[in-house]
Amino acid sequence: MLTFDVNNAMSVANETEFKLVVPKKGKHRSKLRSNTRLPVNFVENSHGSHEQAAVCVQTLLTQLKTVEQDLLRSEFFEECFKNIHPVLVGVERIICLGLGSFHECTIARYQLALIRCLRDKANLSVKGEFFDPVFNRSEAIALQTLNETVLQENLEGKYIAERKTLFYLPHCPKQIVNNVLWRNWHPSRLRNVVLLCNSFSSVVNNIPQRLLQKSGGYILRAADSFVEVPIRNIFRFGDIFNDTSLHYLRPSDPTLGVATVLGGWDCAEEPSYEDDDIELISKKVVEALEFL
Repeated sequence: MLTFDVNNAMSVANETEFKLVVPKKGKHRSKLRSNTRLPVNFVENSHGSHEQAAVCVQTLLTQLKTVEQDLLRSEFFEECFKNIHPVLVGVERIICLGLGSFHECTIARYQLALIRCLRDKANLSVKGEFFDPVFNRSEAIALQTLNETVLQENLEGKYIAERKTLFYLPHCPKQIVNNVLWRNWHPSRLRNVVLLCNSFSSVVNNIPQRLLQKSGGYILRAADSFVEVPIRNIFRFGDIFNDTSLHYLRPSDPTLGVATVLGGWDCAEEPSYEDDDIELISKKVVEALEFL
């Protein structure tokens, strides 16, 4: 059960190194330098205090507790867990990217609740590792208060799965999913990749192949070699878990081998995307961001 300790939240707030980026007067505004070390990429409210942050975190955790209870009582969660639990067995790492602002957005709160509830129901003794460049100070403290990990660096999904890893990417840009696949495009690693994200089949069927080759080429290559378990969208809010599926590498015919099924490993060029691609908040974009 989710519990909240105000003193613990204040302690987390005191121990976390937040840096204030103060805008200069006139037309010139200060930028977030690439060598600035932050728990997440956000600006601290100059009028905020640790006590105010704790109150905000308390509100956040109360809201999260409510949506977790709502989710656990739902037919959607019961069916979802039943269908994907066998694949979750043995997961040793959980990485969540692109969750969004769960302080402001109810959809993001339910999506956060889902991964926490799935983990607890499956008895996985592993912390969630979270990153989203839009997280604010209170959201970071809330996650840390819940004993989750807030990642500091925007790797754009390029994480190596050295052990069985669940990548939870709720409604994430396809480029992030594509980067996960590219970074693990090797038989010993791809078997460790489990993706709970937008449906591969929807991406492949709804985007012209010539365009998908540029922004999701590894999704295109992997689609036929991954088992896709659709998450039936029967939750009472239809825009939270829509178009979501669990994906994992299909057991290959031993006479063929995984490499043959996926078309070999010799062509694994790192993806690159257009600078004006508005779907992806890249590391380069974050580092160059100007704060008003």
